[in-house]
Amino acid sequence: MLRRQLIALSYQRGSWAPGSKHQKHMSMNPTMYLYRFAGPHGPGPYVMKYWWTLGCFPTGIERPFRLSEFLAEYKQQHVPIEVEEWLHCFVTNPFEELKEATSELLKCLEDVPLRENTRGYRSIESGVSSFAAPLAKLEKQLNIRVPSLAVRAALGSSFLRERLKDDLFEYNESLSACGSTPHRRLARSAFDEPLILPGDISDRDSEHLREKVSVSISEAVGSYASPNSSTSDDEKKLIRLMTTFSEGCVLKEDYDSAFSLLCSSLSFSHDDDIDAVVHSNASAAAILSGRYKEAEFHGRQSALLEPQAVSSRKSGGRGYVMWATATACQEDFDRASRIIEKGLEVFPGNPDLIAMREKLAGTQLAGSSASPLITRIVRSKGQQARALLHGSGRSFDNEFDWVVFKNKLYPSKMNPSSNEMGSVFRRVGDFGGHISTSRSLEPL
Repeated sequence: MLRRQLIALSYQRGSWAPGSKHQKHMSMNPTMYLYRFAGPHGPGPYVMKYWWTLGCFPTGIERPFRLSEFLAEYKQQHVPIEVEEWLHCFVTNPFEELKEATSELLKCLEDVPLRENTRGYRSIESGVSSFAAPLAKLEKQLNIRVPSLAVRAALGSSFLRERLKDDLFEYNESLSACGSTPHRRLARSAFDEPLILPGDISDRDSEHLREKVSVSISEAVGSYASPNSSTSDDEKKLIRLMTTFSEGCVLKEDYDSAFSLLCSSLSFSHDDDIDAVVHSNASAAAILSGRYKEAEFHGRQSALLEPQAVSSRKSGGRGYVMWATATACQEDFDRASRIIEKGLEVFPGNPDLIAMREKLAGTQLAGSSASPLITRIVRSKGQQARALLHGSGRSFDNEFDWVVFKNKLYPSKMNPSSNEMGSVFRRVGDFGGHISTSRSLEPL
């Protein structure tokens, strides 16, 4: 009874797609006969045969796009003038872009209003959108990351605001005077790498390609393209600017960003004494951040690189102080005091080192009398913040609580990556995966 009402009212069976299985009504869906077309999983070998012989797929519908083959085979030296003009819209001169970004950022920072100190609630800080675009350009050109909140904090601070603008102005001036040395160093390193000519050009042919360069031209190019091995003026100004940015991060209590900024400014320093100063700053930021191992490394580098001839300078034994502080924060007081003694041999009578020695002596006395558990619990602000952000808490949000699998949350007994105790997958044994793993058998 019911069956007779299902008499076909149309010829259409299945879907309208040209490759699908069931019959169509050609007057409603006039598909051309697709002789061989790339199926749902892409073209197979039989279809690709036509790509290489006929030049396109046999349906003639898909347009052949063979730019990669064109670029691989065409003479690379020849670029039509129209293409060059078109490229000028996209490929900019990196130095001009950096110069423009610096000037623009300086102009935007001068327009940022002073922070009003309001009574009774948090002071209203200006938005970062006004200088976000030039700051992003500056970051892209110098390959660094400056948090915009740190710039805003530096502008909100009474003592950092003018210094930040002065440093940026001086960096801009030194760019006008002597260009961007990091860009020149990068170009030089790319220039020193062996040139790979397109196609298989033998040594014999490449000797014909090389032409002799006149001495005067080579000297002129060499003086410009081979930057000085020591830190140039604009790099010093840039390191100073980045240090000011990192102080803004410290005002925001974003010690990790301050540390990473100071570490990235190391790539612009090429002298031992400047290296020493940057390393000691990085060590201070790492101590604030609670990264004591990194702080110890940078303090040690600073102590070893510090020029010992100028021992009368105010910043004399700063590297040794940082090194010892980072060691003492890891509660290795004996080694910290040995580091201080070593520093006093190099910088005798340095007030910072003497104060540090007295403080260490007091700490050792207190540490010997107190119970070790009491001293262990103290954690720095940076460590606490990082534990909340990235750590797995003892009682919440740890990897033994919930697992994420295919965008869904499962209780950890359904974690498919292990069949440890308590996992539902112990019921089915191991899935016959790898023959051996690095994971040892669990002790029963």
